[in-house]
This record gives sequence, C-alpha cells and structure tokens, in this order.
Amino acid sequence: VFQAKGGGNIMKFGCALLDPQDLDAVKGIGYDYAEFMGKYLVSLSDGEYSALCKKLESLQLKVLGINGYCPPALKMAGPGFDMGSIKKYAKLCAGRAEALGASMVGIGSPQSRNLPKGYPRMTARRQLQEFLEITAEEFAVFDIEICLEPLAPCFCNFINFMPEAVSIIDEMKQNKTGIIADFYNMEHVGEADLDMKDFMPYISHVHISDDDGGPDKRSYLKPERARIHQKRIQNLIKAGYQGAVSLEIDCRIDPDRAAESLAIMRAADLEERERVCI
Repeated sequence: VFQAKGGGNIMKFGCALLDPQDLDAVKGIGYDYAEFMGKYLVSLSDGEYSALCKKLESLQLKVLGINGYCPPALKMAGPGFDMGSIKKYAKLCAGRAEALGASMVGIGSPQSRNLPKGYPRMTARRQLQEFLEITAEEFAVFDIEICLEPLAPCFCNFINFMPEAVSIIDEMKQNKTGIIADFYNMEHVGEADLDMKDFMPYISHVHISDDDGGPDKRSYLKPERARIHQKRIQNLIKAGYQGAVSLEIDCRIDPDRAAESLAIMRAADLEERERVCI
C-alpha cells in the first residue's frame, strides 16, 4: 500500500500505463504496481472492465494509483463547471478504482482546468475547491485519497506551483486530500530541487519522468540524468517521505528502458537507506 504519511522502509515504484497489454511487461520487469488513467477506466464497457480486473488478478498486480483523472469535458473550474456531472463521474471512477486496489487518485487533467483569458481567479479557486470536496467525498467511501497535482504552465494556466496547491488544500473543509509532487512539472517551474520538508505534510504521492522532445512526450528516465533523479528521490526520503514513486510516461512500454528507469529509482532508495544505516 501507499504509505505517504509515514510507515514502511522500502519505497515502492510503479509505472503509469496507456494500455493494459503492457501489464505483463510491467510485472515481469519488477515494478511494484501500475497506474491507469481515470478517464480510461471510466470509458471501459462493463465487459472490458471485467476483463481488466481478471488480468490484474491473474498477474497479482494492483493498480495502486490513478492518474489522468478526467476528460476535458469535465471541468474542475471555468465555464462548464457542473457539480452534478462532477459527482456522477467521481462515483463511477471511485468504484472502479477501488476494485483495482487503488489507494490514491491524482487530480491533474490540465484541459479540465485551463482557464479562458479574463476568467476570475477567485471564482476558479472556489470551483476547484468544490470539485475537490465533491470528488473526495465519493472516493472516501472506499478510503481512497485524492491528490491535487500542480501542473507546469506548459500544460495549463491554473495551479502551477506547490504553494498554490497547498493553499487550496488548507482552505478546504475536509482533509482526505493530499498533493502529488511531480518532478517533471516541478522542474519546469524551478521547484524540483527545493527542500521538501515544508510540503511533506501534504505530499501523498510522487511522479517522475524525462521527456523525448516535449511535454506531450513524457518518457523514461535518461541515464545521463540518473544522478539528478536519484538526488531528488533521496531529498524526499531525507525530508520524511516514505510513500511511492511512479514513472509517468506518454508512451507504450519499452522493456529495456522501463527496466533501466526502475533500476535508477531503486538505486536511489537503496543508497539512501544504506547511508542511514551506516
């Protein structure tokens, strides 16, 4: 399980997938879990969803995290915001996520919160908080935590920095909400190498990736940047993080590159644990 707020010694590493056909590869490579997009889960027919559940059961692999929460048509803030649609979608997604073993769902989905020019920011903040509260209520039924994810300006124009996400969470009425620290986004806004201690009470999950040419091509960790990624993971551990880290990619699984990325991440955890034991 995820243990973002404390507990456990060995960090878990997972991989976000675009296609269930890659489940065998992820399991064989040695990842601890998979992530699937919420909008993908909701789009499946009952038969397709049942087949996915059977596949995961046969592999003894859980989908512990949900990314890509919703399609652009479901608005977190801005024109088209509709509480009824938000609740209906959350109810369906939560039920399907729980059956797969999920313990957290990331709320990123940039096109659902990209604001038109001149849209009142205070209105958008209020709408986003309502969106999160409604969504959290549905997922809390299954003891699943929702996590707001700050996204870089290359993705959207609303909630781009960690302190912005913290301020949203602090003003909410319920506390079953955390934050995803995504190093790809954080690097774009200059936050990736900050001391994470101030954010630690809020961070419930972590994403990491490099890209192959742009924000729509998030990909495997590059060997020449291995120490950069490892130091960031170790900084999290030093700050008190004991949760999980997911490789979040926009491509199908390449077994060799996926295995290389996992080795980079595991080496960071092992090195830090050995340092502490000395």
